[in-house]
Formats: sequence, C-alpha cells, structure tokens
Amino acid sequence: MSNLQASIKNKRELPGDRTTATPNVQSKASIAAQPVQRKFAPDFYSNVLRVADFVAIILAGLSGYILRFGAGSRITPPDHVSIYFFALVTVGSIQMARGYQSRKLFSLSTQMEALIHGVAATLFFILIYGFLSGTLRDFSRLWLSLSFVIGFVLLLTNRKMMVHALRKASQRGQITESIVIVGANERAEKIMTSIQSTPDANIAMLGVFDDRFSRPMSELMQTNFLGTTGDLLDYIRRNRVDRVVVALPWITSDRTNALLRRLGTVPVRIDLVPNDMIWQYPNIDMERIGGVPVLTIANSRVERQMGMIKRVEDIVISSLALMVLWPVLLVAAIGVKLGSKGPAIFKQQRHGFNNQVFEVYKFRSMRVQDDSSDVVKQATRHDSRITPIGKFLRRTSIDELPQLFNVLKGDMSIVGPRPHAVQHNDEYGAIISQYYARHNVKPGITGWAQVKGFRGETDTIDKMHKRVDADLYYIEHWSLLLDLKVIVMTAMTVLFHDTAY
Repeated sequence: MSNLQASIKNKRELPGDRTTATPNVQSKASIAAQPVQRKFAPDFYSNVLRVADFVAIILAGLSGYILRFGAGSRITPPDHVSIYFFALVTVGSIQMARGYQSRKLFSLSTQMEALIHGVAATLFFILIYGFLSGTLRDFSRLWLSLSFVIGFVLLLTNRKMMVHALRKASQRGQITESIVIVGANERAEKIMTSIQSTPDANIAMLGVFDDRFSRPMSELMQTNFLGTTGDLLDYIRRNRVDRVVVALPWITSDRTNALLRRLGTVPVRIDLVPNDMIWQYPNIDMERIGGVPVLTIANSRVERQMGMIKRVEDIVISSLALMVLWPVLLVAAIGVKLGSKGPAIFKQQRHGFNNQVFEVYKFRSMRVQDDSSDVVKQATRHDSRITPIGKFLRRTSIDELPQLFNVLKGDMSIVGPRPHAVQHNDEYGAIISQYYARHNVKPGITGWAQVKGFRGETDTIDKMHKRVDADLYYIEHWSLLLDLKVIVMTAMTVLFHDTAY
C-alpha cells in the first residue's frame, strides 16, 4: 500500500468542513507555509511605462525644438499643444500594438516589435493628418526629424530600464504570481507543463488539490499534490496565493459550484478552466447578452473590419493613392492599349463579402481570347497569353491599381483576402472546409497571405491551404496596425521579390 493510500485510509474530517483529508497530506500543505511578500499588481509596471513614454515624447519634442531653433527660442502655444498631442498619439499607438501588456514587458525583443509598430503608426498618422489638414507645411521638418530620433532613443531606453527593473523585481519575488490548481487530472498536467516550458512567465506553481483518490495519479500530480479541497482554504490563508485555477471537468457542475462558493470567501483570483472543446480556439472573447455570459470562439473581429474605422482607412488610403499614382495609371492604360488589341481595363467577376459576386478591375495583361470557353485558367510562369507590357504590369503589381476604384466603391478593402475567380472559388470551396470563411470580410488589393509568400499561381491544394490559413489568421487578428504592416510589407515584396507573373 502506498503512502498516499495509507494516508487516505487514516483520513480525518476538518472542523467546519465536510470534505476529508489525510494527516500526511495536510501536513504537507501546512509545511509549505511561507511569509507573505509584497507583490506589485501586473498593471503597475505597465502604467509606469505609459507615463515614462509620455514624458519621453514631450522631452523629445522640446529637445528637438531647442536643437532646431536655439535655446533662447520660445515655444509657441500651438507647438506646445502639438507636442502633447503627439505624445498621446504615440502612447495610444503603442497601446494598440499591445506594447504595454504585462507579459510582454519582460522581453526587450518583444517590446521592440511593438515599439516599432507603434512609432510607425504614429508617423503614419502625423503624415496623413498633416496632409489632410494642410498643417504639415507649418512645422519644421528638421524639428520633426530630430524629435522623432530623440523620441525613439528615449522610448528604447525606457524599455531597457523596464526589463532591468522587472528582472530585479522578479529576483525579489515582487512580480511572481503564485497559483494553485484544483483538479489532479490531464487538464492540470497541460497547464503545469505549459507553465514549466515558459520560464519567463514569472509564475510559481505551488501545487494541486483534489478530493478524488480512487483513481491513480500521474507522477507529476503526486509530486505536486498538496491536499484535498478541504485543506485549500486553510492553505490560502497561511500562504501567499494569487490565483486559484479550477480545472475540474464541467460535468461535475454541482461539485464545482459548491467549491467556487467556498473559494469566494478568500481574497484570491478564481479562474475556471473552460471545457476541452474550447481549447482548440486560440482567440476567444467573452461578453454578456442580456446578462447571459457567452464565449465568442470565431469571427470576433469581423464586425470591426466591416465598420466605420476600416471604411475610413480604405477611403483615405485609396484617395491618397489615386492622387499620387494617377500618372502611373494613365501611362499604364496607354501602354496596354498600344501593346495589344482590346480594352485597357479587364473586368472579371469575383466573390466578395458574404460570397456576393462583384466585378473586379485590373489592367489587361493578356491578349484578348477569341474562344468562348467558360473555363478560367490561372496565369502560369511563361504564360503565352501574357503580353510584354502585361508581364511588366504583373511583376510590378501595377495591374492591380485599378482596384483602388473597387475600394472607393466599397466592394473591396486595401487589405484583405485576395478575391479569386468564381470558378476557382467553387472548385476550392468544395475541397477546403474553411475556404469560404475568407469571405467573412471584404477582399483586399493585398493581404497577409501575399506578403507571407503565398502569391501567384496555386497549382497544388497545399498551396491553397496555406493561403487560406494566412487569410484566416488575418481575419482573426485584424487591427489597423496589422493593415499598416501589410501595406509596408507589400511595398517591400513588390520591390524585392518576383513571385507574380
């Protein structure tokens, strides 16, 4: 008979509790008592960094002004307002890039990615705002450039200091979150294994509590077993426990509800691990409908992508692009007309939002076909149908520019899943189960799949699977910053890659 089974045989009842525990297990939980140390809340360091960044941008603006106009120059009230305004925009942009999430503060490389996205979004906003309002010419470009460089250096310094401070705090145990798990089962094992494989998570796994001794436990559960749920409340009062994770099966709802009511009497955060079916969905949002809690497991960002912010983004960018690129469109149209017989603009039916059919515009890059076949053949490398001017237009993606008018009409977005021909949609939709989920948002001139290398001919099902997966990733992770990233990466792809033909 094992020590655990022997201790169960000699079980005793705790005062004021009907659940049973064993002397050996109870003593193990009691021995673990530790002095309560001061611990900062996760948002403490995030708020410190927000304030430090706000101050850094103000200092950068003032320093850039002094370097540009001299120490004796007096900053005008409008310039003062601009500095504070841009400081708010910068902090807000980094916030949108999730640069202040407590879990990201521990890694300088992770912070750098969010910082670059945030600063790029700020610069993009300043240029767009200045262009539309006509105020860009009122500011000294040298002042803005100096402030931008100084600000980036100060923001980077803030993050290096934050990482250093967090490491010191971690060594003192001020940011380590202590948790216990209720339920010695496979769920608990998954959680503990995941925590152990994430060394920078700053989580101290104290142990596991469970009442069910009849079934065998794994070695990991036996090693970390502290006692029964009857011991749990006493353990929480004797030790610093920040979070209790209840990993009991949902089928035991009565038992779980009783446990949750008892845990509500101690000042710790209580988390309930969802049903195993939910684990396969990485992006879950929770809200209440008429007071009833519901979990959104997919398409949580579809409404935002079809909302006003996305539409304003499309109108502004497409309008600016047409204002700047109209000479390119004019020369391309003339070149297509002179290069071969037929119209300059090619129109083709594609599936758009909610699988609705619309006409997409492109510069014609192929010779006009005489046959009346309904079969749509994808362009291939060295395709004989492509004209010389068409080859250049396709390689540089200039043939896609007329789709800026599709964006203005509202049929397309600047960024989104690329629309396919109706015939190809029907073909791949019958093979790939999640294919039509691409049409939950408007199609785009460029997309996440294209900048990740899934561009050009899809001559195998595997290539289309990868393209669909990339499109679905974009839909589930959409943000204005992601759109900006795709636009920048598209420009780099057009300049330095040759995957279109």
